[in-house]
Amino acid sequence: MEKIKEIILNNIHLKILSLLVAFLLWLNITSTQKTQIEFMTEIKVKNPPKHLIIQRIEPSKVSIQIEGIRSKLNQVNISHIEAYIDGRKLKKGKNIVKVQVSPLFTDSFTVISIKPEKVYVYTTSK
Repeated sequence: MEKIKEIILNNIHLKILSLLVAFLLWLNITSTQKTQIEFMTEIKVKNPPKHLIIQRIEPSKVSIQIEGIRSKLNQVNISHIEAYIDGRKLKKGKNIVKVQVSPLFTDSFTVISIKPEKVYVYTTSK
């Protein structure tokens, strides 16, 4: 028992210091580690044409993948990230339109991918 007590208490200040340094290193690595989040969101139409009615968008949802530092990414409200199409160039019938994301990047994250990148928009005259 004395031998175990001597092993534990010998250089105790160095042992405590090494545990503290190890904890700080672990904390630094985990807080600066990049991670990714993927989520689905509805596609909105910005600048819809006044002379057309949008019948449907296929698919109606897209998958967005974002990347950022874990500590900042945990604070991101994904409901503020929106997928949209620009309706200014829509014509009557079937349109293939590129999906855009707003915001594309912030100090908290960067958009890595949008799947699918393009969607079909079906329109008709009013």
